[in-house]
Formats: sequence, C-alpha cells, structure tokens
Amino acid sequence: MRFVQLFAIAVLTVLLFAKGIVPAFTTIGTDFANYYTSSYILLHERGNIDKLYDAQWFSQGAAALGSPEGGVFQPFPPATALVMIPLTMFDMQTAKRIWTVVNVGILAAVVVVISRLGGLDYSLSSLLLLASGFALINNFYLGQIYLLMVLCLSLSIWYFRQEEDVLSGVFAGLFVPIKYFPLCLIVFFFLQKRWIVAASAVLTAFAVACISLITMGFEIHRSFFDLILFRHLDGQMANPFSAAYQSWNSLLRSVFVQDDVFNANPLIAWTPGFDYVRALIFIGLTVVLLWSLRRGRESETTISLQIAGLFSFALLVAPATATYHVLLLSIPMAMVSSQFLGKKQPLLPSILFLTYVGMGAIPAGALDGLHLEGAWKLLAYPRLYFLTAFFSVVTLLMKSSWSNENLSRTL
Repeated sequence: MRFVQLFAIAVLTVLLFAKGIVPAFTTIGTDFANYYTSSYILLHERGNIDKLYDAQWFSQGAAALGSPEGGVFQPFPPATALVMIPLTMFDMQTAKRIWTVVNVGILAAVVVVISRLGGLDYSLSSLLLLASGFALINNFYLGQIYLLMVLCLSLSIWYFRQEEDVLSGVFAGLFVPIKYFPLCLIVFFFLQKRWIVAASAVLTAFAVACISLITMGFEIHRSFFDLILFRHLDGQMANPFSAAYQSWNSLLRSVFVQDDVFNANPLIAWTPGFDYVRALIFIGLTVVLLWSLRRGRESETTISLQIAGLFSFALLVAPATATYHVLLLSIPMAMVSSQFLGKKQPLLPSILFLTYVGMGAIPAGALDGLHLEGAWKLLAYPRLYFLTAFFSVVTLLMKSSWSNENLSRTL
C-alpha cells in the first residue's frame, strides 16, 4: 500500500510539473494578467482606476503590459487590485515566474498545515493535494491565487482549534472582499458560537474593504455594485451557457433558455423554467444543509463535516466555478479523512474521496469545446455532478455521525 501511495505521488508530481509549473514559466494567461494589470494600474496609473470595468480599455492595457490575450477585470471586486502590488515592480512575464515560485512555497506550507489539521503524515497530505488534478495544475498554470486562499483558510481553522480566536478571524477575513468564499467559514464560526473569531473575521474583512475604498475611491466601488456584482450573482457572464462554469446556473440556462448565438437548441425551450428550477434547487440544497447542521456537536468529526458541508454548498450555489476551486475542498477532505481512516465501514469516505478526485480529473473546458446541444449538453457537466455527490455524501456522513453519537450517549 505504501508503494502504491508513493508511486501515485511520483506520477502526479510529474504531471504537475509537466502541465502546470513548467508551462507557467513561459506563459502568462488572462487570469494572472487580470491580477497584475489591475495592481499595476492602481500603483502606476491611479488616475485611470475608474476604468477597470471598461472591458476594451482594460484588455488593451493588459496587452500593452505583456499579455498576448489581453484581459478583463470582471467579475472581480475592486479589492482584487491589491493582490499583486508587490510584483508590479517587475514586467508581467517576470512577475508570473516569481509568482510561480511563490506558489511552490505556498504549496509546501499548505501540505504542512493540512497535515496538522488532519493528523496526516506529509505524504498523505501531499497525495490529497496532488489528487485534485487539474485544480492544482491550473492554479500554477494560470497564475491563480487559490493556493494562497487555501493556506489562509487552513491557518484560520488551525488557530480556531488552538483557540487563538483573533488570529483565526484575521486569516478567515482577509479574502472576503476579494473572493467571497470565506464567508462560509464565518458562518461556521457563528454556528459554533465563537463570537470573537467571527467578530475578528468581520473586522478584518471590513479593514481590507476600507483599504480598497481609500486607495481606489468611491466611484469604482459604485461601478462594481451597479454593473458587476448582481449580474455575476445571477450568472450573467460573457457566455452564461458555457459548460466551463460547471454550475447549476449554466446547466439550467442550457436546458431551458433559447439564445440564437449561444444556445440555439435548448432541451426544453421554456424560459420561466430556468428561474423555477433554479429556485427549487437552491431551496432544496439549503434545506439539506440546514438539516445536516441542525444537530451539530463540537466533536472533531462534526466540525470537519460541517466545514465540508458549508464549503461544498458554497460551490454548488455559486453562479460559476472553475477547476481550481476544487482546491478549497482539500481542507475539509484532510479533516474528514483523519476521522475515518481505519474505520470498519470505509464506503462513504471512499466515495467522498473519489468524488473529490473526479472533480479535478476532468478538464471541463475541453468538454465545453465539444459544443454539445440539447440532451447531449447534460453530459458536459461532470464536475457539477461530482460536486453534488460530494455534498450528498457529506450529509450522509453527518447523519451517520449523529447516530454514532446518540448510540454512545445511550450506552
């Protein structure tokens, strides 16, 4: 078994270098270009900061700075422009190379932190991260910041366990004005009635938002709320039918909404059905989540499953997801794995791991390139189905955990 584990680590590491790290040194990509260009404008062209959401102007600016594909600063909040400020002293290609090296260091740090969170050895934690497949590969290749967010959230949970409430909240709140996702961890703090942690997270998020407001001014923030935020939450992207987003928004639009350009042949041409079914799915997922959280205890198993449930729920209701978002699930996966390793009934934990691997194993962009239509379009959303299965298994594990706790109390 040890040999299989080490062999898998070796193969996945080679794949990571071949497809992610090495190409990252010679390509830029629009993801990194978007971060870099917005930070460059903030630092060197502050008089133009209000033009960040002007798609044509921003793309031309990104191209002038070195991005062959240009760029677009949507649907990012203004605070995103703070992220790459230290790297704007270098040209874009050099900055991408530096960020790639930094990402390698962050990956090593994440391995250490989730090892401690899950009580796993470094090889198991490394395998868990490498098993996310294209999630980890694309984070490097595209110059994304999700590994950094994983590190911050992991540290937040670690300090939460150590009862270092202020530090826990600081690490949870840092990314809230930039990526929203950490809000689900703040919800967890409230569920646990850890008021100081929750207050620290909220105040940290508020501080980052204030820095954004002070450095960039009111106008760009108003543009974000007026032009970007609510359209994004409604799933109105450049192509809202794209299977690359792997969301219920995208799938249901493809099923119900006819569009001459993007979706000429929907499976069921009934536009109101999009809103009705989307609302039913959201309500159903919310009910299941609340049901699974209602009997929460402060045991390690329950805490791990609550975080897994909240994280997977947040991704399921998101208007769009990307492969690298799967990295966020590596945190609860490490925590849950430690609770179920060596148990006599490994079926559900094994299924959970397989759904996690499945989410990162299939490049959704390639499926979108097949341009499937009608009923065939349903086959273009494997990551969404794996994510739904992941959420479902977590709720079943919660139910099993309650049963075991009740039995223990009875005995």
